[in-house]
Amino acid sequence: MTILQRQFINDTQGIPIGVILPLEEYRWIEPMLKQRALLPNSQADKLKQMEQAVDDTRFMTDLHDVMSDFADVDVEWWETKR
Repeated sequence: MTILQRQFINDTQGIPIGVILPLEEYRWIEPMLKQRALLPNSQADKLKQMEQAVDDTRFMTDLHDVMSDFADVDVEWWETKR
């Protein structure tokens, strides 16, 4: 029987992209991995979040504030003064 320690997997440029863990270590982080898997990832999930954003009062307030700030800066710096 061969016992492996952690084995890192690198891409062709040597950048780490994965790791093989001993089962005990995997079991320790498994709940975090499962929780992360539940996060929206697909394009459809992202579009759904965008559709729901219109009902998020804090998001819409922040968006309004940012857009107002951009409008002020545009007037100040980019628009010709008359």
